[in-house]
Amino acid sequence: MKILNILTHPVVLIISFLLILISGQHFGGFYLIYLLFALPHGGIHAIFGFTGILIILFSYYKFKGIRQYRIESFLNIAGLLFLLCSIFFFFYNDKQGYNYQTFDQVVPLISLVLFAIISLFYLVSNFRNSSLSQSRNK
Repeated sequence: MKILNILTHPVVLIISFLLILISGQHFGGFYLIYLLFALPHGGIHAIFGFTGILIILFSYYKFKGIRQYRIESFLNIAGLLFLLCSIFFFFYNDKQGYNYQTFDQVVPLISLVLFAIISLFYLVSNFRNSSLSQSRNK
């Protein structure tokens, strides 16, 4: 049960998102670097990424992780969707295929899969807690 609590913690989700390894033709690194480089230029993936992080952190600090309100689960799921959209737009807008080596190399692919697994646990946990809070309110 403790491992499940760790995997569904918002900070673990955010860290796994920021530490996704991206492999490019000449330059690679953590996704955080790509977000920081794109933010001053208004990159859509950076805007989505930081918005998702802010929503998740706001939800976590506002409700203190109690998860008794449905709005908290809604905000957590919305934040996760923003993070997923960030990754989608990052690769979708890469028309030259500069960062597609991420899908060919083992370590970057493992970091993507790890983020996907943590996201899935986080999503299921929030759906479960949303239904529990709904049944408590009745």
